[in-house]
Amino acid sequence: MLEKLVKKAIKKYLRKHFPGEEKSIIKRAEQIFPKLVAKAPNIGGKENSLASNLEMFLLFLSYYEATDHRMSGEAIDEIIADLYNSLQWLSGLMNINKKGVLSILRNALYKSYRKYAQLVEKKRAKGEWLETWGMIVDPNESSEGFAFTLVGCPIADYAAKYGYMDLMPHMCALDHTYAKLMHAKLIRTHTVATGADSCDYWYVSDQSETAKNYKGIIV
Repeated sequence: MLEKLVKKAIKKYLRKHFPGEEKSIIKRAEQIFPKLVAKAPNIGGKENSLASNLEMFLLFLSYYEATDHRMSGEAIDEIIADLYNSLQWLSGLMNINKKGVLSILRNALYKSYRKYAQLVEKKRAKGEWLETWGMIVDPNESSEGFAFTLVGCPIADYAAKYGYMDLMPHMCALDHTYAKLMHAKLIRTHTVATGADSCDYWYVSDQSETAKNYKGIIV
């Protein structure tokens, strides 16, 4: 579903900013995409629940290259904004200002995240998935909101290796848009893209005192 929405948003962006070039850009992007994928690490494909994040980045890169870099970081911002508008219907279902919603969402996410972390551990013991994200669930052991840490980032690694780091702030901003869908604030103090070895995530209710009073660094 998300992949279809992303492709739809990209085509909408192309119609707006590259009228008359859409078909040639799409054709070129489709030719470039498998070449970008071939250079990416094998992190498990569909078996890895986070692998689609890398694939979405490579999808955008195919259009970035197909437009000779004219479809740059600002394009990511506009496409993400369009996706947010498309998914706003979810915000009523995912409002974590409601305690019942927060509890259900946190329990479901933590169950999924722990399952992912265990799978990564098993794969790495076999020498597989070495470049995927590691995950620490609920690192602060806080009852407020929900939190996790992603250790390493194949997206940032790919960007650094092949010269796309200028796009990373725009990619990382997606997490803050996700927070808005949940009526949350993402408190994140460091990312792999800014030089750390991990990215910390703490989603708190946007109406909470923590959200209103937090004065620290957010990236």
